[in-house]
Parts: sequence; C-alpha cells; structure tokens
Amino acid sequence: QTLGGGTTPAFEGLMQNEDPDWPGDGEGGDLKSVGTVTFTCMVILLAYKVLYESRSLVHGRWPAFTCRKNVGEGVLSRLAYTWVSITYFSIGFYLFFICIYQLLGRRGPSAFSRFVDTTNHVFGMRSMSWLLVVFVPVTGMIFDVTGKVYSNMFYPTQTQIHLEIESKGKTKARLQ
Repeated sequence: QTLGGGTTPAFEGLMQNEDPDWPGDGEGGDLKSVGTVTFTCMVILLAYKVLYESRSLVHGRWPAFTCRKNVGEGVLSRLAYTWVSITYFSIGFYLFFICIYQLLGRRGPSAFSRFVDTTNHVFGMRSMSWLLVVFVPVTGMIFDVTGKVYSNMFYPTQTQIHLEIESKGKTKARLQ
C-alpha cells in the first residue's frame, strides 16, 4: 500500500503516532493547517525584517553571566538584547501560545475548540510544514534585500546620499 509522495512525510519519525483508524495524518490541505503554517512563516519573516531593518543589533558579550563579583560590566551590559528578544519574546512567545490555543480548545466548546491538535498535526506530522517554515521566510528576505539593494543603488534617497557624503568625508579625514 502506498499513500503517494504528496501526502506522506519525507522524514522517518514524524509519523510515529500514526493511527490507521484516523486517516489524514500527515496531510495538510485544510484551512487550519495552511493558516497555521502561513502565519508561522509571517511571524518568522517579520522577525528577520526587524533584525535587518532596525540597524541596531545588540550582540552583547558571551558569557552574559560571570562569576566574578564587582569586576567589569554587569549582566545587563553584556546581554544580547536583540537576539534574546527576537528568539524568546517573538518566535518563542508565538510557538508557546499556538500550543496553548490547542489546549484551551480541549476544555469544552469555545472559539478555540476548532484548533484542538492543530499544532501537533501541523508541526508533528508534516515535514512539508517544516520545509515551508524554513524556506519561505528566507526566500522572502532574499527578495526584500535584493529589491532594496537595487533601489538603493539606482534610486538613493536624500538620507542615503548624505550618509555617503559623510562616510566619504570620514575616510578622507582618516587618510590625512
């Protein structure tokens, strides 16, 4: 018996909880699955755009916590704020709450009852979801960066022109 390449996951292990009495495991053509994957891609793409557009990455220093007392800078000066906020407070917060939504639906009839086990189904049984979550935001950023590079090269704004003049003056001052 073959189920066809389009409806089965490509990787071993994702279908470990497959039940032959419940067909449809690993398939994802319904609106809940597609919507969850689409919104996940949008959240990750937004996180990438914030990192790219903000131009104010705070990398911090590793390790953020030291065991020395009253030596050097404190933990608040060493923490990588940008990476912590994107990882934990944006993507992590989103993933935590889509899991909470499916648990809220189990408590009885409510607005969340349609999402019972949607997260487990989408991220636990479909390899295509993971491929889309990885490649769609990266592809989106490639198009965004390519378009911005093209527009900045051939149609610069006044701010970019002034920044270029300022950097040219700094380079000339360094050489003298």
